[in-house]
Amino acid sequence: MMYEQPVVLRWGSPGEFLKLFFPKSTESRISEDWRVQKLRNLIDSNPAGVRCLDEICRQLGLCISGRQARRLFKACTGLGIKEYIKKRRLDIAAQQLRTTDAPVKAIAIDAGYQHVRNFTRCFLRQFHLSPNNFRKIWRYKKDVAA
Repeated sequence: MMYEQPVVLRWGSPGEFLKLFFPKSTESRISEDWRVQKLRNLIDSNPAGVRCLDEICRQLGLCISGRQARRLFKACTGLGIKEYIKKRRLDIAAQQLRTTDAPVKAIAIDAGYQHVRNFTRCFLRQFHLSPNNFRKIWRYKKDVAA
């Protein structure tokens, strides 16, 4: 009796193997969700004005609770709603720092922060620069380019 080596089939990466059983991933369906798009549009238009998510869901006619909206938003974008709002507020503040000469305090209030200290701390976390240093660097870049 002769020993024969068993035939081993190679399916490739785990992702390719899973595609055999789940040909269409759920991510493609989730990322196209109209409710998340409505929430994003509202947040992008006025990030400082978003407060009560249950009320916002009712106003937009999403037919889901605030908790469900948070879960759906995180599944689609990879960010929680609060994180996304904070990021958008700071992006708008950074744009204002680049383009205007408004005081940092006024920009912080426009971004929805009541205290400049909180604004500066969050700005440092996202951009690794204080708002004043951020403005100085952008002005220097603009002067060098001109």
